[in-house]
Amino acid sequence: MQRSVVALLLAAATAPLASSNVIGIDFGTEFMKVALVQPGSPLEIVTNTVSKRKSETVVAFVRGERLFASDAYGSLSRKPEQSYARLTEYLGRSETHPSIETLRTKSYFPTTTRFNESRGALAIAAPKSTTEDYGGGWDEWQPEELVAMVLTYAKDITRAYGGNVVRDCVITVPMSATQIEREALLAAAELADLRVLSLIEANTAAALQFGLDRKFDEPRKVLFYNAGSESIQASVVEYSTFVEGTKVKNKTIGQFEVLGKGWARGAGGFHVDLALAETIADAFNEQWKKKKKGKAGDVRTLARPMAKIRASAKKTKEVLSANEKIPVNIPSLHDDIDFHMMVTRKDLEAAAADVLAKAMQPVQDALAKANATVDDLHGVEIIGGGVRVPKIQEMLRDFFAAGRTNKSDPLELGLHLNGDEAPALGAAFHGANVSTSFRVRKVGMLDYAQHALGVRMTNDLYAESVREGGGLMGFFKGGTKKKDDGDESPEDWHKRATLFKAGARLGAKPRTIAFHHDADIVCELAYDDVDKLPPGTPKTVALYNISGIAAFAADMAKQNTTGQLPRPKVQLSFTLDASGIASLSKAEVSVVEEYEVDAPPPKAEPKAEDNATAENATEANATDDAEAAEAAKDDDKPAEAAAEAPTEAAADAATGEAAPEANASDAANATGAAPGKVLKKKTHKRTLTVTPSTAGLRQWAPRRSDVADAFDRLAAIAAAEKERRAREGAKNDLEAAIYRVRNALDDRAKEIEPVSTKKQREEISSTSRELEDWLYEADAEPAATFNDKRTAFEALWNAVVGRAEELAARPKAIEKFRKALALAKKNATEVWPDERPWLEQEDLDALVKKADDAGAWLDDQEKAQKKLKNHDEPAFRVAELNAKLKPTVVLAARLNAKKKPVVVEDVNATNATDVNATDGNATDANATEPEPESEEDAKVTEEMKDEL
Repeated sequence: MQRSVVALLLAAATAPLASSNVIGIDFGTEFMKVALVQPGSPLEIVTNTVSKRKSETVVAFVRGERLFASDAYGSLSRKPEQSYARLTEYLGRSETHPSIETLRTKSYFPTTTRFNESRGALAIAAPKSTTEDYGGGWDEWQPEELVAMVLTYAKDITRAYGGNVVRDCVITVPMSATQIEREALLAAAELADLRVLSLIEANTAAALQFGLDRKFDEPRKVLFYNAGSESIQASVVEYSTFVEGTKVKNKTIGQFEVLGKGWARGAGGFHVDLALAETIADAFNEQWKKKKKGKAGDVRTLARPMAKIRASAKKTKEVLSANEKIPVNIPSLHDDIDFHMMVTRKDLEAAAADVLAKAMQPVQDALAKANATVDDLHGVEIIGGGVRVPKIQEMLRDFFAAGRTNKSDPLELGLHLNGDEAPALGAAFHGANVSTSFRVRKVGMLDYAQHALGVRMTNDLYAESVREGGGLMGFFKGGTKKKDDGDESPEDWHKRATLFKAGARLGAKPRTIAFHHDADIVCELAYDDVDKLPPGTPKTVALYNISGIAAFAADMAKQNTTGQLPRPKVQLSFTLDASGIASLSKAEVSVVEEYEVDAPPPKAEPKAEDNATAENATEANATDDAEAAEAAKDDDKPAEAAAEAPTEAAADAATGEAAPEANASDAANATGAAPGKVLKKKTHKRTLTVTPSTAGLRQWAPRRSDVADAFDRLAAIAAAEKERRAREGAKNDLEAAIYRVRNALDDRAKEIEPVSTKKQREEISSTSRELEDWLYEADAEPAATFNDKRTAFEALWNAVVGRAEELAARPKAIEKFRKALALAKKNATEVWPDERPWLEQEDLDALVKKADDAGAWLDDQEKAQKKLKNHDEPAFRVAELNAKLKPTVVLAARLNAKKKPVVVEDVNATNATDVNATDGNATDANATEPEPESEEDAKVTEEMKDEL
């Protein structure tokens, strides 16, 4: 593995911000794990609202409230029609996909699906009772918006856990995920306002996590076996190192490459659950039949009992991983029948025999694609919840023992990774790699695409496909043999080429194809290896209308005055990014125009002295001339000389389209031009308009216009839930205020009665009863109504409580107020004149006046208060005393902080100083008084502090 192709070499990052956090989301069929990476902190798993490290990927709607994680999972048994599980099974699939068939016929989920022709995607029926809680107006969910709800929940628990809002993320996908399925997941993330830095396959993420703390001096191959809920995946990964650095300092960098992959859909733990659920259902049907004397039905047709059976089967499987047998008890399963059954581990293995038979196929496929044997492996790591089934571990040990030549060196099943959390942690670290906000260890990673992708171009896609048979999909079956450009008619023009072979590296350089054409075209990205695709996968990946070619050709023809122009050359560039998404990234058209110009006059014979000068020409000038000539050659190169990687040579050579046009040399110009003329070349380029299209397709990747309704619905649901939470909070606050005040009327009676009349207390009591009765009928009222009523009610109570608090605090506050004034006056009239003679008398008089004014104000307020009763509003409040006292305190503090002036002696003084010393003004002339400190800087004496 060459260093030049190692991906994810991590660049130095800028200073991280609080908002630069990244999360890795392992979005499984049954569970979701979220890992958080923050600047300066290690990778950590985010716990959800109930402190669990993994959350069920279920969303349920119950009485206008969305439930997630364990709350939603519990609703699966109680309200299965309003609960949606296994959401990834619906992304990017049609109603005839095998997984959808399994959910409908073998899983017995009550979820109803249909195909939305206008969106080209699956839709999930939404009960009217659910949609009406959010305003109604729709009768189906898009799978992307249900997934977006769960991803939003991931954002919410991350914010609660880490304290910051997170947008950047990396999400895992199964290795079997097709492009449409991956794009559907990206659309769901966009609906959740997440910015996906990259998708990463779950096994690749686990391999990344495995290699973080390990260095391999020699290449080592490790097989990762991932038994998940839906499928089993296996990957053969080779770890190695390379050296990076300079002559002074070298650094060894770890890297890994995925060599082979294999998977088996329908072999995961969920299908083991279903197999056991079938056994339980059969046993219950027998009990039901006996109890009803042959008049019973089939429990499989009943959604709620089957949901209970599935949950019980899952729990039984987990217990049998550590025990040989377990009783199954489901009280009131159906028709008032309590179900009881004993299940052993052998019963489970017998029921799931067909599922377990698929368990080793992914390992065999991964080894075959990696061109490796069991002897080539240096280790095996098992991850995923399904590996806890003892039979699977037994089959793995037997397989590797049988394939190992050296029996004394057996392969152990490694448990060095947390099987549940490794993909999420690896995804988070990958996110830190991709983000520019982190400085992390350099790691090399190489992954590949499993299916070949090709491009087909035609002037009329539909007409061509009809001629080949089978409608639009007939386009993939071969069809008309290619013709040379000269033999093709505009109506029959078509081209095809393989862009990315199976095994193409993800994130590699773009592939560019070039051909001559003068009409607008339709371009289709499609899988080449149709027979190797997962069942139910649409063959077309993307369809583009490319326009502007004909207009460019016409414009060039009008501008051309020198003769016949060559046909325009079209260049299309395609990328296969790190997420496994192929797309048309650039489309250009160009033409090279040849024209004649006057030949330059022949050079005159140089004189003798000029020859001497030429002979003494510096080497630098000669070099400059050579560089100028080379630059001129580069200017004449056609557009094919771009740094992008070429397409498959065979595809281009078949039509002779990919060969670059030859550059005319000076000799060619001399022979191809008229006498006295030379030929020049000028390249005209134009960017073409690329418009995604769905013409003739039944299923396609979701576009923004396809999910626009989902954006509006999610916004409406979020607003409704925000209002509901606000309403419930306001209602609870009002209810709490009612009980708090009602209890306080009794508990604080001695305190309240002196400052309130009986009528005032009765008004508070009756208002609390009226509000309590109103609460039972006010479920639909907005939050503002509850808040207004609470505010008015608390105002009645706070007025009474405020008077009681004022009555209790007023005497002490007045005493402290008068003490502070007396202290200030004493300092100004008795203490400071002797102890601080440098203070100005004017300032001392000002302090006395401020104290007298404050004392006079308090005298007036006390007179007014004596005229009032305790249940009246007081004439003044304790808080006003502090405000009135502040000017006196501030001035006293400033005077107290004023320092004694410092006398500065004149060091240059002569004997005349003695004479001047008799002058009473000498000291004043030489003295300097520091600037008084600001009021804010002045400090209050300790005694004054106590009084305040």
